[in-house]
Amino acid sequence: MRRRRGGLGIFGFILFIMMFDLIDYGIDLLYYFMPLIVFGLVGFGFAKLFQNLFGFSNTRQRKATTYTYPQSNVRNAKLNSIDKVFSDYYKNNVSFVLFDDVSLCTKSGIYSTVDNLYVCYKDEKICQLSELKKSYPGAYEKIIEALGKVTKRDLKAMTEAGKKKQDDSKKKEKKEEKKANAFSQADEFIDKINSLNNGLNNEEVTNGLYQTCDLLKQIDVVDREDGTVDPKLNKLYEYYLPILEGILTDYKRLSDSPIKGDDFKKCETQLVKTIKLINEALKIIYNSLHEADYMNLNADINTLQSLLKQDGYVETPFNKED
Repeated sequence: MRRRRGGLGIFGFILFIMMFDLIDYGIDLLYYFMPLIVFGLVGFGFAKLFQNLFGFSNTRQRKATTYTYPQSNVRNAKLNSIDKVFSDYYKNNVSFVLFDDVSLCTKSGIYSTVDNLYVCYKDEKICQLSELKKSYPGAYEKIIEALGKVTKRDLKAMTEAGKKKQDDSKKKEKKEEKKANAFSQADEFIDKINSLNNGLNNEEVTNGLYQTCDLLKQIDVVDREDGTVDPKLNKLYEYYLPILEGILTDYKRLSDSPIKGDDFKKCETQLVKTIKLINEALKIIYNSLHEADYMNLNADINTLQSLLKQDGYVETPFNKED
């Protein structure tokens, strides 16, 4: 072990005393202070031993390295806040739109931490946020900063808007599907009614059935444009028209017989009334399919009238009779 240099040490002290011819006095003085010197050297040795064993000598260095902890804790608090906000959001959503075609999505539909989210472009996964952090820390920090500003209220509004968008998309798909269907239930019954109507001699019955087919065509046009299922149409196609088809089948068979008595005439009169009733029902169904359109139209008219009045372009208020 190499001896440390510097300082006179105990031998230098003795030499100093000898140079000034103070040996006798110096020996007495040395004898007096020797226990203290030995005790001090032993204590210093033990102190060094404890420092090496328990690492007390690195205390200053550790204090210097822990100085950066508060900044890390602040950042972790931001990430924890983001996790609390988005953990509920991803229970009902698969992605969060950052801007345009860029979004954040989970790996398997389950949210764990924000760093485990995937950056997606047009719904295609590019990389995890943890990977982005290593390669592009600046971009990562901007994303974290943007996510930190998002509140639960914002996410709730976005969720509701997303649901509305999905509903509109589904409704549009249903409309397109109905329009793509070249042959509908209405077409099927129109063909059957026209086939049974051919060869009938009663003009009231024939003209009434022509009107029935015309109303069915109009109803079918509105039905294809609407994405919802109207219960009135279900009853029309499942009950009313099949019963009418059966009545017309029996009537055509009886009308082809050479002998027709009073009972046939009574049935024919009832048939004319029945056709008139079903045509009236078809008109009501057709108008009911436009109820929402009428309500929206009236609401727009009332809004425009109110705006014109508020801006001073109408001198007298509108009356409902007008």
